[in-house]
Amino acid sequence: MLATVAVGVWLVRPSAPACVAADPPHEASSPFGYPVTAMTFAPIGPETSVEARYFVFGKQVSCSFRELPPDGFYAGLSTPDFGHADLCGAFLDIASPRGSVRALVVDRCPACAPGQLELSAAAFARIADPADGVARVGYRLVRDPQPAQELTYEVQPDSSASWFGVLFGGSGNPLRAAAVRPAAGGPWRPLIRRADNYWTLSGAGPGPFTARVTDVYGNEAEITDVMVEPGRYATRTRLYSGAPSFTSAPVLATSTGPTTVASRCGR
Repeated sequence: MLATVAVGVWLVRPSAPACVAADPPHEASSPFGYPVTAMTFAPIGPETSVEARYFVFGKQVSCSFRELPPDGFYAGLSTPDFGHADLCGAFLDIASPRGSVRALVVDRCPACAPGQLELSAAAFARIADPADGVARVGYRLVRDPQPAQELTYEVQPDSSASWFGVLFGGSGNPLRAAAVRPAAGGPWRPLIRRADNYWTLSGAGPGPFTARVTDVYGNEAEITDVMVEPGRYATRTRLYSGAPSFTSAPVLATSTGPTTVASRCGR
């Protein structure tokens, strides 16, 4: 049986996506000291910066990640930006005049306007004085954060041969699609993502399965010997490897409103 693991958070160099888009590439200066490809929910700069709010995250978050260390760097997105859990498990590089931080997207912020963020106490302290409560920031989605983390999956407790629910962790990038098929082979059956970040399928069968996850940049990974047995499991599999090149990338949003990652990368 595969080992049980918890979702983790790591801080690494930011990098940029290479998903093909209609928008021409746009190189911009970065507070992190090297060029990045513009792919910004809120472009870094005083004229287009947005508000980040200090927030103490509880044990339950909208992305359903469990056992998050309380001193980790986390972000919550507004309801329009959160969408259908589209960015759960992704990382944002967030910068203000005072500092910068990389934060894992784990939650939805119902009180936030489009573009606004809520940041965990530890993350907020990296970019502003917690006593201020709010700060002006810019932030960018990270592609292929390094080192690549091991994928995990958690089978929902009420899963059975007639209904199957699974939560993926360690993707680093936003996931676009997931599917399963019998371990012995057969056609792939797509899973449907719920707003709580679980991927589900009715009538999946007793298993075991092979699961396939695909991120918004086209990276794919297969996870073997997936059982209906509830629990959280390691996979010894990674979704990507190596740092991406700085090539053409989509602008994910402008100052007038967000565009979801998945819609610009083929979903």
